[in-house]
Amino acid sequence: MAAAPYGDYASVSVTVTNNSSKPIGVNPLYFTITDTSGGKHVAELAADEDQIATVELAPGENVTGTVTGKGAFTPKTVTYTDGLIGKSVRADVS
Repeated sequence: MAAAPYGDYASVSVTVTNNSSKPIGVNPLYFTITDTSGGKHVAELAADEDQIATVELAPGENVTGTVTGKGAFTPKTVTYTDGLIGKSVRADVS
């Protein structure tokens, strides 16, 4: 977890790998963090200097960065949704 200068934040390091045969878009806004109480937190832009980049990944490429949510909470899962309304992938935070 990381503390940002304007209040409490929780950051999770994520790696997105494109295992499909088509390009996929990655954007911090495509992520949500679910805390241990079941609360959902949307990504706060520019809250962490290592924020995951906005990129298009070709098949086989990957990108690593942080997803940060506002509030003092313990992250349980991170969900990536392809293009905000596409298919979702959820991963446990370890």
